[in-house]
Amino acid sequence: MTKSTSLRVQRMSDQLRHQELNFDNVVIHSRFYHFEKKVEDSGLSIKLGHIGEEHYFIDGQRHTIKPGRFLVVNRHRSFDCYLKSDTPVEAFCIYLSDSIIQDTAALLCRDQEELLDVPFQVAERSPSFLEKVYHVRENELGAFLAAIRPLLASGQPLDFESLYYTLAEKLLRSQQEIERQLKGIAAKRRSTREELYRRLSIARQYILENFHKEIDLDALSREAALSKYHLLRTYKEAFGTTPYRQVLDLRLESSKTLLSEGHTLEEIAYRLGFSDRRSYTKAFKKAFGMAPSLMRAESGV
Repeated sequence: MTKSTSLRVQRMSDQLRHQELNFDNVVIHSRFYHFEKKVEDSGLSIKLGHIGEEHYFIDGQRHTIKPGRFLVVNRHRSFDCYLKSDTPVEAFCIYLSDSIIQDTAALLCRDQEELLDVPFQVAERSPSFLEKVYHVRENELGAFLAAIRPLLASGQPLDFESLYYTLAEKLLRSQQEIERQLKGIAAKRRSTREELYRRLSIARQYILENFHKEIDLDALSREAALSKYHLLRTYKEAFGTTPYRQVLDLRLESSKTLLSEGHTLEEIAYRLGFSDRRSYTKAFKKAFGMAPSLMRAESGV
C-alpha cells in the first residue's frame, strides 16, 4: 500500500496511469483530456467533481461525477475509470487511511469520560460506506467538501492532518444519517433498502439541481425508475418530507439569498419557478411568518 501524507494538494496527470490508487491521506488534483484505468484494489477515497465529468464503473453500475457531486469508494474495491473530453476535466480524489477512520469512529461512539479513561482506543475495524454519487447539498460531508473545494483548487498549503480527521468525522456522521434514513424505509432486506435509497437519491439529486425549474412527479418517477406511488411513499419514509415540499423549501431558502442581493420580488419569483410574485409572497409568509419585503427591510437591504 502506498503511504504518504501531503503538505499540499498533489497535482497529477499522466503519472496516475501507472499508480495503484491505494494511497493513504493524500489529496490528488487530476487533470486529463482522456483517461482510462482499471483499478484492482483501491484505497478509501472521496472523488469530488471540479470541472467537467468523469465516470466510474463499480459492479457494473456507472457513477458520473461533475461539479456539485462526489462519489465515495470503499477500500479494496475494484472499478474502472473513464473520461474523454475536448476540454480538460479536473477532479479531486481524497484518500483516507484506516487508522484515521478507526480513530475517529472510536471517538464518535464514546462519551467524554470514556475518552479520558481510554484515550488511545480505536475501532476494531473500519466501517463500510454506501457507495453512490452524492450531491454536495445532500449531507454534512457534502457541505464541507463544497466549502474546501476552492481551497484545494488554489493549491495553497493547508493543515492536512486536521483536514483528514475532519473529513473522516464528516464521512462517518453522514453514514450514520444514511443508516437512520435506511431504517425508515419499509423493506425487510437491507439490499432492497439500499437499492431503494440509491434510486430515491437520484430523485433528490434531480431536485437539488433543478428546483428552480418546473418539476413534475412524472419526471422524478422516470429519473428514479420508481412508480409515482412508490416514490412518494418511500421518499417520505427516507427523508421525512415529500418531493413537493423539498422543492418548495429549497426555493424559499434560495430566495433569502436573492433578497439579500437586492433582486425584486418579481425577479425572484421568476428565477425560482413561482408562478408569480403573489404566489411567492404567500409561500414565503407562510413559511417564515413575514412577507419577503419585510424581511428585506429588517435586514437593511
